[in-house]
Amino acid sequence: MISPTKFAMTAALVGAMAMLPATRAWALTESQAMERLNGVPVFTITDAQGTPLLGTLPKPQGQGNANQPEQLMLFFLNPADAETTLGQIRQRTPDVGGRARVTVISMNDAYKAIEQNKNNKKVGFQIVPSQASLDSAKQVLTANGRPNDRLPTVPVFFAVGGQGNNQGMLTLEQGGKQLVPFFFERSDLQTTLDRARQGQPQVAQNAKIQVTSLFQVLDAMVSKDNKPNPDAERFTFIPGRSAVEFVARQQPNPPAGGTPAQPRR
Repeated sequence: MISPTKFAMTAALVGAMAMLPATRAWALTESQAMERLNGVPVFTITDAQGTPLLGTLPKPQGQGNANQPEQLMLFFLNPADAETTLGQIRQRTPDVGGRARVTVISMNDAYKAIEQNKNNKKVGFQIVPSQASLDSAKQVLTANGRPNDRLPTVPVFFAVGGQGNNQGMLTLEQGGKQLVPFFFERSDLQTTLDRARQGQPQVAQNAKIQVTSLFQVLDAMVSKDNKPNPDAERFTFIPGRSAVEFVARQQPNPPAGGTPAQPRR
């Protein structure tokens, strides 16, 4: 069973933009790296009790594909894609779809579910980015002269600035900390850069958007000897605006008056 996650809504990334020199990132333990994904919501289809609904994959042809999974569990980054899939389930199998719903969990919890079921060869798992994210990744690769066959399965976008040996990743300040943000949607990064250009044109005007794979970033964050280093905590992942807005709509409204009722003694 999957329990819906209650997300603490984080403030938008605002503040001064700076450039992080192009040095090797300090590494985290694997658990610390996964904790960076606690603030990233993913959307899956479950029944009313939270049991995931699995899609059936076509049976492989021939003996060479005997180890391919028979069922697939999807984790969507865009809630609209999850709702579209839910609508298709309700149309094809009303008895099942009528009790189904879109459930929100953190990407960290999704990874835990995948890890717990890694020995179940009959079930596969897939993190599904938005089509807009994939299209943007293709555009960035083309603009940078890189082949589209290097398209990441789950793209994340970041910005670099400077020239020559002074080039580095752009950071944003929040709560007194310098953060290196990786965005799941290019449009959200572009909005952040446009806002920064108004106040810091000298830093942001030469910024260039790059794309990489979520999994490559996670791999780079984890130290080979699994020893912690707090410096890598500046890496952060920014979910798409549509995901954040969907989660906000699901959160219960606080009671009127702002003061919670006190328990009786």
